[in-house]
Amino acid sequence: MLIALRIALYIQVLLGLGRFFGLVPNQRIWETHISLGVVIAVLSLLALGPHPRLRPDPMRTAARFMPLVTLLWGLAMWQDLLVGQTMTMIHMLLGLISVGLVERAAAQQKRALAGR
Repeated sequence: MLIALRIALYIQVLLGLGRFFGLVPNQRIWETHISLGVVIAVLSLLALGPHPRLRPDPMRTAARFMPLVTLLWGLAMWQDLLVGQTMTMIHMLLGLISVGLVERAAAQQKRALAGR
């Protein structure tokens, strides 16, 4: 499940950057960005939940909930509650922070399960 989350995050980054730079004009593809955001939020809640072989870590908890924060920000933008390029840049920054936190949590989990 963690690998699916990581792959979905990178696809999401590519779709978001494509939209920002005008490379994704198709509305159906753009709707995929929104749907994928929901999938990512659910996957992060499930895949990064408490694990018996990992000690509690605030960064892992942040990685678990950061995609949800990014999704909520994006949904507010979609509903025109947050408008403007500054809001878009903040959304992009939140997304990149999500990727970094999830990658950190994945690496930590891999090391712990490998017994290092």
